[in-house]
Amino acid sequence: MDRRGQLRTRFVIRFDTEAKNALTTLRGAELLSGQYRYGLYRITSHFLMATFLYLLLAVAALALMASGQASVTDTKLPVKGLFLPTITVDDLVMRFTEIMMTIPVIFLILAILAIFEKDVFITMGVIGLTSWMGTTRFVRAEILSLREQDFVQAARSLGLSDFRIIWRHLVPNAISPVLVSASIGVAGAVLAESTLSFLGIGAKPEQTTWGQILSEGREYIFDAPWLTWIPGLAILITVLSFNLLGEGLREAFNPKLRGR
Repeated sequence: MDRRGQLRTRFVIRFDTEAKNALTTLRGAELLSGQYRYGLYRITSHFLMATFLYLLLAVAALALMASGQASVTDTKLPVKGLFLPTITVDDLVMRFTEIMMTIPVIFLILAILAIFEKDVFITMGVIGLTSWMGTTRFVRAEILSLREQDFVQAARSLGLSDFRIIWRHLVPNAISPVLVSASIGVAGAVLAESTLSFLGIGAKPEQTTWGQILSEGREYIFDAPWLTWIPGLAILITVLSFNLLGEGLREAFNPKLRGR
């Protein structure tokens, strides 16, 4: 091709080699394939995977926070000296709880996550391990209140052992407030994990959570606002559901509140 033909091709018949083919934008939905693990579309896959992770978060947080009900009796330790009073297990547990409550939880979580590799399961464990203090104090107050009830005094007068009184009378009556507190605590744990993932701290890029989806959707909030609506509504519904569950359990276990 001579120079005149080259100029004609360049200026008259212009063709952009990087332009998108219009036919590709007219294609329908992709066929079902194994590209995504939990669903057809990326948002569906992320939503279902995040649901499974939050179910694990709920179980882990419930188990870790409910474990605060142990060791609240007056079991004495052999630490008695000339100037030291008798130290009980209750004293040790409550002093350690008070020390933990003086540390800001958010900074404690950030410090632990800075040591370990960023992972959603480590984040769930850290949130559970830093959320037990309030439940421990609540359960201790409940146990101390039950210990002065007439049925416990009657069991003591019959000569029942402390172990039998604890597991036959105290623990069954203290389970209901623990469940109420734990259900509300799970809602707080879900909100905390969503906040950390939104800030890019809680999970790896390949581990999808609602907070991470919400953070990624900010770039398309004007073009595709549903990318932020779906995870935001999921977080809202989950937190509200656990709070309502705790309120329902409180009314179910407390007969005085049923008529209100």
